[in-house]
Amino acid sequence: MTAKTIWGEVLDSCPGLLCCVINTKGKLLHATNGYKAVASRLFGHSCEEGRNYPPLITENDKAIHEALTAACLGATNAVEFTEKGNIWEITASPLRLEGHGISGIVLKISSESSSEKNNALPPVVQSNPEILNTVPFRAAITDTKGKFLAVNKNLASCVRADLIGRNIIELVSPEIDSDLTHILMTRSGSVECTMPDIRAASNFSQSDISPCLDEEMNETPPDTEIDNIRHIRIHATPSEWNAEDSVMLTFEDITDSLRTREQLRRLLTLDRSTGILNRMGLEHVMSRKVHEAIHEGGHLSLVMIRVENFRIIHETKGWLSGRRIIRDFVKGTRKFLTERAEGIILGRWSDDEFVLLSDSSGASAAAVANELRGRSKDIVMSAGVADFSEGSYASSGEFIEAAFSALTEAVNSGGNAVVLSHS
Repeated sequence: MTAKTIWGEVLDSCPGLLCCVINTKGKLLHATNGYKAVASRLFGHSCEEGRNYPPLITENDKAIHEALTAACLGATNAVEFTEKGNIWEITASPLRLEGHGISGIVLKISSESSSEKNNALPPVVQSNPEILNTVPFRAAITDTKGKFLAVNKNLASCVRADLIGRNIIELVSPEIDSDLTHILMTRSGSVECTMPDIRAASNFSQSDISPCLDEEMNETPPDTEIDNIRHIRIHATPSEWNAEDSVMLTFEDITDSLRTREQLRRLLTLDRSTGILNRMGLEHVMSRKVHEAIHEGGHLSLVMIRVENFRIIHETKGWLSGRRIIRDFVKGTRKFLTERAEGIILGRWSDDEFVLLSDSSGASAAAVANELRGRSKDIVMSAGVADFSEGSYASSGEFIEAAFSALTEAVNSGGNAVVLSHS
């Protein structure tokens, strides 16, 4: 599957998302239809996938290019554009996996009316609930302790209960209590949280994100209750209500952007055919595990497995047969590891190579590999095992190399064998 298809599958599953993905070389990989329409009107961009973006023709292009440059260096940068009284913000954010380099850039356009950019309303407006209802965003007035004094219709339509007289601190996830108290007291700043009492509604953006991975992965279906919880960014600005100091709070639903970010992370770290960790995901986990083994001690073993008859099946019976063999192998291995309840991590290193990462001794990991080797009549496999329990490797690279050397020894000895490295 091409990069264009992958990004299209993720981004186009978010209705109304104005977003595109650019690689670190400046090539546009995919842009949603909404992004293309807005970019064409605002900047005159044709958004041709596979070409350099932006084309660096206008001053606006240069401003966007500077934001992209900042994202390539690991920063998130935003540029504002004005169109007929509306303020558009285009944000460039680095796309990366923790512990690895930046893989690309996510560019997102968001629209904010002038009143959203200047949330502080004149005192005469702030003392009139009916005028508060004319505000186009979801807003409320609270005192500096968080007690709701007024709520506009846009917010009220998304809340399951009457807010007047209640305290906002009762409605948010408890881990942000101190941060929320701070922005209420100072009447400035913003926090992000989950609000179970807020539901998706027509004036909150929402999406039905379908799994970006193959249906045959047998992924656990999402928990409907958790899936419906909205993630909200709350922004505070100084206000007055009935001649008293108060706080205007605006509520932005960021659920879609967080889910999109999670989908992008899954694309980077999971193998599409089987649903287990891919090489990048394995390297990330392995790096962390090796760091813990070096500094904290304890057992850690790496089993490198090669399905020796995969290429023969692939060449003689076709790609589908080879794919079926691999999926059956992964399904059987998952079931086998679950029954053992030892918390062994399974991942796919390449087409025919797999990894088991275990918090056990090398001898124990080798015994698991030997038991796994004898389970299937259709799979011929060899394995190399490396043991980190003695701290004999200085890095995850050396650890992997030891397991590969043991695997090579197992294959060269005639195959269908397990060899424990003695490094």
